Amino acid sequence: MELAEVVRECGYEPWEAGSTAEALGILERAGDAFSGLITDINMPGTRNGMVLANHVRFIWPHIKIVVVSAGRKPFSGEMPDNARFVPKPWNEDLLTSAIALN
Repeated sequence: MELAEVVRECGYEPWEAGSTAEALGILERAGDAFSGLITDINMPGTRNGMVLANHVRFIWPHIKIVVVSAGRKPFSGEMPDNARFVPKPWNEDLLTSAIALN
C-alpha cells in the first residue's frame, strides 16, 4: 500500500513533497495547519530528511514526526524528541501504529 493511502486510512489528508525544500515551502505557508510529518532520511534536496525533521521539531513543535528509511537507522541522538522511526519496506501495522502514537 502506498504511504498516502496509509495516511488517509489513519484519518489524515496527505500532502506530498519531492524534496526537503518543497516540504519546507509547504510548511512555511501552512505549518500551523499540519499535525504530522513523515519523512525519509534520504529525502532529495540540500538537506536530508533527518535535518528536515529536526528543523520541523524546532519551528513547529506541535507537529508529530515519523522518520522512515530503507538505507539506515538513525544514529543515537539524531532523531527529534518524540519522533518515531519505521524501517522500509514498512509493515503497514507498524506504520499505522507509529502514526497513531504520534
